[in-house]
Amino acid sequence: MSCLKKLGPVVHAAPCGQPISVHELAPHLFAPYRVDGGSVRLCGCSLDDQPLLRYTYGVWSEDGGECPQLVHIYASAQQQPIEDSLLAALHVGELVPLLGRPLRVSAEDLTAWLAHGERQAMGRKADRRVDFLLATVIWCKRAIGKLLFELGDSSAERAFDLWAQELVDGVTLPPPFRCPATGRESYHVVATDDGRITVAESIARCEHSGGRVLDSQLVTCAVTGRRVLSEFARVCSVTGERVLTGELVTCTQCRQQVSPQAIVGGLCLACRSLQRVTSDDPRLARILGEYPKLDGWSRWQLAETASVYVLTSHSLFRRLLLVLDKESLEAIRVAAGFRLTREWPEVPAEQWVEVLG
Repeated sequence: MSCLKKLGPVVHAAPCGQPISVHELAPHLFAPYRVDGGSVRLCGCSLDDQPLLRYTYGVWSEDGGECPQLVHIYASAQQQPIEDSLLAALHVGELVPLLGRPLRVSAEDLTAWLAHGERQAMGRKADRRVDFLLATVIWCKRAIGKLLFELGDSSAERAFDLWAQELVDGVTLPPPFRCPATGRESYHVVATDDGRITVAESIARCEHSGGRVLDSQLVTCAVTGRRVLSEFARVCSVTGERVLTGELVTCTQCRQQVSPQAIVGGLCLACRSLQRVTSDDPRLARILGEYPKLDGWSRWQLAETASVYVLTSHSLFRRLLLVLDKESLEAIRVAAGFRLTREWPEVPAEQWVEVLG
């Protein structure tokens, strides 16, 4: 025990046989990944020495024998307990001394570590004598860096920070690649047709174009049930559903393209749901304020979709149909006809000012 005291109060050591070069790590960093049509390589890696602390105590037997029992207590540099499984994985039971190694800790840290060791001694075996012998700073290698995934002209990175010994022993793996768009993680890395790097679990095929895309880019057509890129679908302003553009149909009255599920007898749900309104209705009041000539019409009926107002009005002999953008009140369709006919003859755009004012 006197020999141990002579070594103290602090000695430096390292686990025997731990990895000391990046070349030892590279095969283990690459092995878990499957990269379709591309490769993975290191984009910077360092092996940093991280300190773990081992406090050694001599615990005397109750009869005061001459040979105390040696007891080791481990702690992190932040003086927190360390799990036995990690100690075993880092091979701290087999150490080699680091002779002549310069002290790599500040005086403040060293003081704090030794004070912690002394406190541990006072708190153990109250009925026995416990001597704090020394603190061993065990320098364990930690691998810190980035992996670079290259597929075609695209590239993406994944950072890693793990114990080198656990990596080479297969106790732990580098982190799976994380898709920046979907958040899914996997060791199977692929690219979409437009070059976005992702994981195989996030790839889907657009049922309209046939392209390999992110599944998060797809929407379901409410009419066909097909999963397609959103650029091939439109939101029906009547039902609010996404519908393949080619599946939309035109309402014979308002001429808006809507889902076929919103059409009955050629009319969309909005045109079939016109309700009587008076001039004190805020929607009609806003429209009449924008187009003063409409004051000459009465008996208004109005319906709205997500994007337009549909209005009709009639006099004794004539009737009027307006389709206006809800935001701007810009006219989209103006039609006028006789009350006794079903048709809605278009008013030429150059004559709209005569109707609207």
